[in-house]
Amino acid sequence: MSPAPAVPGDESAASPYGTRWTRWIRPIGLSLLLLILDALGVYAFLIGAFLILVYLPRSLLAKKFASCRKERLIRFAIYLAAVGVVLSLIPVNRQVAEERAERIIAAVENYKAANGKYPDRLDQLTPQFIAEIPAKARVALTDSGFRYFAGSSHTLMYVAMPPFGRRTYNFETKSWGFMD
Repeated sequence: MSPAPAVPGDESAASPYGTRWTRWIRPIGLSLLLLILDALGVYAFLIGAFLILVYLPRSLLAKKFASCRKERLIRFAIYLAAVGVVLSLIPVNRQVAEERAERIIAAVENYKAANGKYPDRLDQLTPQFIAEIPAKARVALTDSGFRYFAGSSHTLMYVAMPPFGRRTYNFETKSWGFMD
């Protein structure tokens, strides 16, 4: 026995992508995964380029997709929105890291003014000079936080653009630089 033909506009009918609700799980899930894992925007840039250069023209021009064109364009919009959010978070992450670093630098300088020397570890700053040391430099899962090196020179470091791009601040010269 063959299934009853779908009525045009009947949302309960199965599409090539699944049932009414399950067909949206993959694009939304992949979009959330992209937001969580892609702190640099590399994957987002590549996915965005693929969407614009391949997926969109193919969805609009290929006759075999005419029956599901609207659904493909909605999927395109979901993926493209995720790409846009990831790429727009890059400058926000940079600003967050710089603000957190400046708070730590001010606390280290206040410590030096009070004790005549730089601290050996960042935890010596709490709670008198800073309420807490930020656990992460950026808003990302892959962030390793701030590192402080005391030795012949005192340096604060954080990863600005993983896996390289380690930004450093030298307390003796009071200057920023990059390690990689």
